[in-house]
Amino acid sequence: MSDGTPATQQNNLLAIFFMVLTGACMVAVMVNLRYLDESLPSVQVAFIRYLFGLAIIFPFAIQELKLRNLKIPIIKHGIRGTLHGFGVVLWFYSVSQIPLSQVTAISYLTPIFTTIGAIIVFKERLTKQRFLAILTAIIGAILILRPGLEVISAGKSAQLFSTLLLAASYLITKNLTKTEGTFLIVLMLNLFATLTLLPFALLIWISPSIHDLVLLLTIAILASFGHYFVTKAVALAPLSVTQPVIFLQLIWSTLIGLLIFGEPIDLLIIIGGGFIVLAITQIAYSEKQTHG
Repeated sequence: MSDGTPATQQNNLLAIFFMVLTGACMVAVMVNLRYLDESLPSVQVAFIRYLFGLAIIFPFAIQELKLRNLKIPIIKHGIRGTLHGFGVVLWFYSVSQIPLSQVTAISYLTPIFTTIGAIIVFKERLTKQRFLAILTAIIGAILILRPGLEVISAGKSAQLFSTLLLAASYLITKNLTKTEGTFLIVLMLNLFATLTLLPFALLIWISPSIHDLVLLLTIAILASFGHYFVTKAVALAPLSVTQPVIFLQLIWSTLIGLLIFGEPIDLLIIIGGGFIVLAITQIAYSEKQTHG
């Protein structure tokens, strides 16, 4: 079936629609995080989010658990859940410290770090296209972080380290998808992230209000829908179609930051984010040319 058939075009449009929904969910998560009590530690916030997420995803994963008959690669899931859990803790912290547009733009580095990791860990080939894409992403990162021109804040540093941890998590996920179902992977992520963060959350526990618990439940639901929508998008169309759509998330977070939280618009953040999205799209397109 050629790329120009009506069925393919319909799948591409559906995939773009699901990616738009994914971006809307992630921006909504950040907005809800901003309304949480600032006294709640990021580790505790992440723990409660994953605990709620575990309860939400469990009913959907029961069938996959039965099919696997408990033959699950626990160590891989455990390492992935730990890395992802702490990555989200850093992401939650950065949302509370820096403008939403900066959080979003820096998060675009995750697939770039994933590509670099795949070259190092899985010995994937460093093609000319990949090299140019990585170079483009570096230019974008410099425009966002501006090292030497201004101090890289704790919030920016946290988000940068978050992207590294999440990239490592995605590399493990890539390996897990060979044997595990989508719901089972998400279930194990929530389980091990919850278990990993539990002792840290208990050490610094602050009793959340009903208001905060409602916000955290909303965050868990939005994040779960976000995971579902992006999975649907990736299944329907190649990454070269879906990845450019993530730039909308930067536009939305910039406008919401301005209109709701009074954050000034920083054109260098938008341009830098654009460079990174361009790099992600180039990598996705070269993958499509190589494999399909």
